[in-house]
Amino acid sequence: MSTEQHDIDAIPELQSARDHGSNVHEAGDRPPSTTTPTLATDAQSSRCKPPPSTPAQPPALAASPLNTIPPDIATHRALLFALDTPVQLTDSVWGRFWPFIDNVWCLHQKPHPSPSTGIAKVYGGCRLNRKTNFPPPTIHENSRPRQRREGGTCKAKFRLTIHSDGRRVVERTGEGHSHTLEHIDAIKRNSGVRNLVLNDFFKSWEAGGILAFLRDTSAHEPTKDLLKGAGGLYLSRQEVQNVMNGALKKAYPGQDVSEVKKQMDKYKNYATCNYKGCNAAAFPDIKALMDHRKTMHGLKAHDHSDKQYSCPDKACWRRKKSKGFATLLGLEEHLRDKHGATPQDAAAAAPGLSSLDPVLAVQMPPMSSIALNMNLGMSAMNSHAASLPDPITPVSSVEEQHDSRMSERDIQAEDASRALTHMERESMEMRIKRLQIEREKLDLEIKRLKKAVYGDESSGNGIGEADAG
Repeated sequence: MSTEQHDIDAIPELQSARDHGSNVHEAGDRPPSTTTPTLATDAQSSRCKPPPSTPAQPPALAASPLNTIPPDIATHRALLFALDTPVQLTDSVWGRFWPFIDNVWCLHQKPHPSPSTGIAKVYGGCRLNRKTNFPPPTIHENSRPRQRREGGTCKAKFRLTIHSDGRRVVERTGEGHSHTLEHIDAIKRNSGVRNLVLNDFFKSWEAGGILAFLRDTSAHEPTKDLLKGAGGLYLSRQEVQNVMNGALKKAYPGQDVSEVKKQMDKYKNYATCNYKGCNAAAFPDIKALMDHRKTMHGLKAHDHSDKQYSCPDKACWRRKKSKGFATLLGLEEHLRDKHGATPQDAAAAAPGLSSLDPVLAVQMPPMSSIALNMNLGMSAMNSHAASLPDPITPVSSVEEQHDSRMSERDIQAEDASRALTHMERESMEMRIKRLQIEREKLDLEIKRLKKAVYGDESSGNGIGEADAG
């Protein structure tokens, strides 16, 4: 089997082409013994892909810049690097694959199509083919340390033929490379990898975060590193920063980029007041902003003085003072809805009840004591009724005895209903007292706010005034 045929068998994505007067063939016909590989389109490559043998991986981020890299980029880069046989690319495929190999091949001319045939031929060579025997640049005190690499180490050259329909044929005209593809990737990164940094996805990202995202392979197959296959194995954080600085120079032509960056860094940490209608200047730090809000708008940072009650459950997120309740009623509702507790538990769970609500603490007896007293009263009443002499005479009939027993049960039921009504009344009285105390607190808060806003407690047209009764 020939070398060309071996390349086609090993690369199912490569298609053959029909002869155009040379050894170049188009896709569609059966490839002869000597063929020219051409890079496949998406539709063709999808038919040639073998079924996946590995388990399904988690889906990658749809907007990831790594999705712009062709999945078989490593194979095609190796093909375009070696150029053992001529390779034909359509106009769209050229735009997809050539940016990932332009760090290897350099074009030395601009295309000039022939007036008769419309075909243009351009010649180029390997990046390491150029001579470096020109005189060194002038070194002054502000010069950066530079290291000149040895030139003329690779003799590889190629020819690019551009047809009128946009097809391009790349073929090597001399000997092969004297180095590996990884060696030149370590010297120069291709434009395809560098353009990943300038993707809109990375707007406002830092250089370190961009590099970490590009190197992360968790969203793809573990055995497939797209960045490494595209030639970005040696991409460094400093180079990512240099690419971003170059884009900044294009955005501000004719200006000193260092001054632009100084202004960006200066205002990056500034804070502005978001109070409605406030047009104060920006503040250099958050402390100055909080002082302004406290002085001009009466706002306090992390002021939770109104949260007087908190949940007694240590595992509850409302145990924190900042997540507590302003009223005991809110705490009761929370305990009843989330923990199935009763209002008595809420009263016992308020640690500052004696100091915050002295009237309520004194005048609110526990509900359990009320129920206990009621049960004791009922048992004493039953024992007292049992010690009384039986009013029924021996000559009484059975019907009269039955009526008397029914009347006793009615009396007990009526006493029990009275006691139950009394307990409900006690609970309502406690709720009334609690609401009165809360109203007094609200009145004090309204007066304080009116004084801060209007300067006088009597101003504000009586907004928020509570009824005295």
